[in-house]
Amino acid sequence: MKKRFLAAFLCLTMCLSLAACSSGEKEKKGSDSGDKKEESVKVAFSIPEMFSTFWEACWYGFEKQAKEYGWEATLLDPQGDLELQISQLQSQVTKGVDAIGVAPIENEAIGPALTTVNEAGVPVFCVDRRGEGEVVSTLETDNVKAGEAMAEQLVKDYGEDVDVLIIQGVLSDTPTLDRTQGVKNVLEKYENITIVGEPSAGEYSNEAALATTKNFLETNPDLDVIFTCTDALVPGIVAALKEAGKTGKVGEENHVGIYSVDGAGEVLKLIEDGTVDGTFSQYPIQFGIDTVKSMKTYLDGGKVEEKVYYNGDVVTDENIDKLHDDLWGFIIG
Repeated sequence: MKKRFLAAFLCLTMCLSLAACSSGEKEKKGSDSGDKKEESVKVAFSIPEMFSTFWEACWYGFEKQAKEYGWEATLLDPQGDLELQISQLQSQVTKGVDAIGVAPIENEAIGPALTTVNEAGVPVFCVDRRGEGEVVSTLETDNVKAGEAMAEQLVKDYGEDVDVLIIQGVLSDTPTLDRTQGVKNVLEKYENITIVGEPSAGEYSNEAALATTKNFLETNPDLDVIFTCTDALVPGIVAALKEAGKTGKVGEENHVGIYSVDGAGEVLKLIEDGTVDGTFSQYPIQFGIDTVKSMKTYLDGGKVEEKVYYNGDVVTDENIDKLHDDLWGFIIG
């Protein structure tokens, strides 16, 4: 794996060096704003993989704003393959892309590639996930605060004497790490709240979530609450609880609490029917819109914030009707 990654990165470096040498304008990084207004602007958005409607929402906002500017926008889906993500970035640079938005598959491993792309004169904007290396700006939810908010809701709903399982996503994802830390920041304040485990599902699939949940239910049959770092794992968790006979709705005796982060439509519907207790709804459509706006500001020679953090909404059965029309999960479906 390391040899293949090194080969891909070396190829990227060589190709982008050639691209940089043949494109003097791009080396100015944001100058020549008049030229940008006259010529067609090309931008690309590289997601990790389309495993969640969250990325559909990000792309929806990205493409919508690009069209408003009359720009050409391209979606890159490497399907969870880091080498392919790097290769796709390389391809876009050689095609003359003007700016790239990236949600890195692996935040550290992608670093050298992002720096090389930037040095070739193509500004890089990280979206939802941080990436090592040289980037112009990173736009993301304050995921530590998101985790803290959901943990506070959990304590409000279930009290200070419960057993909690944290099911993490992929550990190379910065949101997973930040949300887990946020939850622990709150729960570890309480002497009688026990975190029984913090396993990673390893991938974003129903099968992985189901297997991880079943494994811990076998040794912790009296589990009170599950927090998972992403809505993408919730359906598998729900399936595992049903297999274990834990089919009670929120507030009923045979219910295991479920809290998550994202705000996907499927999970919002599970909140409405009493299966899931709550989720922290992010603003992915706005991520996409603001990324393109930041690109325009930068390409026009303006100043762009290096870090842009977003809040979100804690959604439960108590406020879902009030928030309904503003929740991206209901907008995208």
